[in-house]
Parts: sequence; structure tokens; C-alpha cells
Amino acid sequence: MKIIHTADIHLDSPLVGVADPVLRRYELVKAFEGIAEYARNSGAAAVIVAGDLFDEQSVSERTVRSVADVISRSSAEWFVLKGNHGGSDPYDLLARLCGKIKFFGEDWTYFDLGGVTVCGRELGNNDVEQWRNLRLDSSRYNIVVLHGDVDDASYGFVDKKALAESGAKYVALGHRHSFCEMPFGKVRACYSGSPEPRGFDECAQTGFVEIDTDADKIRFVPQSKRSVVSVKTDVTGVLNDVELERKILDAVADVNTRNMLNFTFVGTLKEGLHLLLTAQQTLKDKFFALRIKDETRADVDLVALSQEVSLRGEFVKLASQITDEKLRDDVLKLGLAAIAGEDLP
Repeated sequence: MKIIHTADIHLDSPLVGVADPVLRRYELVKAFEGIAEYARNSGAAAVIVAGDLFDEQSVSERTVRSVADVISRSSAEWFVLKGNHGGSDPYDLLARLCGKIKFFGEDWTYFDLGGVTVCGRELGNNDVEQWRNLRLDSSRYNIVVLHGDVDDASYGFVDKKALAESGAKYVALGHRHSFCEMPFGKVRACYSGSPEPRGFDECAQTGFVEIDTDADKIRFVPQSKRSVVSVKTDVTGVLNDVELERKILDAVADVNTRNMLNFTFVGTLKEGLHLLLTAQQTLKDKFFALRIKDETRADVDLVALSQEVSLRGEFVKLASQITDEKLRDDVLKLGLAAIAGEDLP
């Protein structure tokens, strides 16, 4: 039997910083639909959503109805854990619109799937006692569904020892947004990760997990319409803005324009270079989303500058006393640019 494990889709996320959040929210719904299509084409008997299908209370009724339509058309069984985002309202509406969905409660909830037991519950912060109530028949293929961080009980306590001794075959985890396999003793456990990146902090390959209970195997299935691509370019030795523009274009030549570009400058920066301005103008509207970071150091002779009898010399003397190296470089770059009358970012 094949079963799909996904999580952390976060439909209707605000997506602050994305160039076209309306389009991206639509694409997240399409990613969810893509999982259902994969389940149908692969003959999967069930889809498990291990939490955070929706994002916060801003979920629109239209999105919930779209989800209900996708699930209603699916031949697979659907098991949904709410997780720690979205509140109860969108799930209550989803339950009314699509009665075939099976939800997990705050106590251990068990479902029979023809020789497979799917079991799970919504985690709480003070539920250590609940772990003593987990009961699984070791003669069956048992899947436990949870949403939380195995290393941090802030979003609910995950008892790794109890899981290792539970008789479970697989633990379907949600909360971390990148795929990660972490066995509890002989019990296999995975964070499926998100099916699509929502921001620049989600750089890992996205997708979902396919479980084969007959072969007792799992595999990660990559899926993404867009990816976060990180590019670093060293500006050491760059002397003017024209040269800087060429260097930027060379660095992104192989990056697909549909992706989100996380562009970082490193190295030492000559005085007078319009780093961020040049980058913004060069890369504007070339990618779906763009973030530019400046991690360069000021390429200045602090000793020589501090000996100048000038406002610049006095400023460098004061800035040189900052012990934090990064802060000192940032202050020097901004201060020297301001004294030179340059536009600041």
C-alpha cells in the first residue's frame, strides 16, 4: 500500500516580501492539488497531512472550498492534523464541506486502513501523561502522525522514547519545513518538509514523502514550481559600478527567472561603489522575488584615514573603537558614504 505524507503547506500565507503574493498563494493551492494528482496517478491509498495545511486566521473561504474540492475528487483517504497554525475555523468549514476527511483529536485517534493503523493527535504543552496512553498493535503497520519539534517542546512535547517503544513503523512529522529523516530507535520518522518554499529562509529542496507499507520503504518525492536560489559574489577588487554590474549579471546567468533569488555580496568594498543601488537596478524585475544582502567589509586604510585632519578622520577614529567587527564594518561603510554625500540604502 502506498501512502503520501505531506505537511506545512500554509495555504493563504501573507508571503511578505514576495513580488506577487496573490500569484504565489494560488501556486501553493496548485501545489496541494499536485499532491492529490500524484496520489491518484501512483495509486496511493491515503494522504496524510501532518499539520499546518492552512496559515493563521487569514484563510479565505475560497481557499478552503478549493481544498474541499480537491479532496472530494480524490479516491484516496485523507487524514488531517491541524498543527499549530490556522486556528480551528478553516478546518471546521473544511469538515462541513468535505465529510470524507478524517481529523485527529486532542486524544490519540486511531483509523483502520486495511492492515495499516493511522494514529495521531494534536500535541499540547502539558501532555506528558498522554504518551502513556498510546496503544498500538505491533502485528500491524502502524503510522503515528504528529506536528511539533522533536528538539523543542514549545509546540508540543514529542516523546522520542515512547515512540521508539510504541510498535510504530513510521512517524509522519510536521513543523520543520525541510525534509529530514530521524529514526527513533528502529522506528523510522520523517519531517516531510513543505511542498513549496514560501520565503528566502526555505532554501532546501521541497516535496513530500511516499510510504510503501508492503516493501517497508519510504522515499522523498521532490516537488516545486519555484525554488530559492542563493548566489554569492565577491566584489573584492571591483573598481567601478559598470564593472560591478557585469559581475552581478555573470553571477546570475544560470539562475532561472522563475525562481526566488537570494543574492549576497561578500569581500571588501571600495569607497564610492554603489553596491545596493547597482544590484537593485541590475536585477529589478528579473526574478520572481529578490533579496539582496551586503556582507562586505569596508576596503579602507583605517590607520591612514584616522590620521586625516578632517571630519572623515575623526569619524574613522571613533568607528575604529567598535569591537564587533561586522558592526564596525557596517558603520564605516554607511558613515563614509554619508560623508561623501552618497545615497544610503
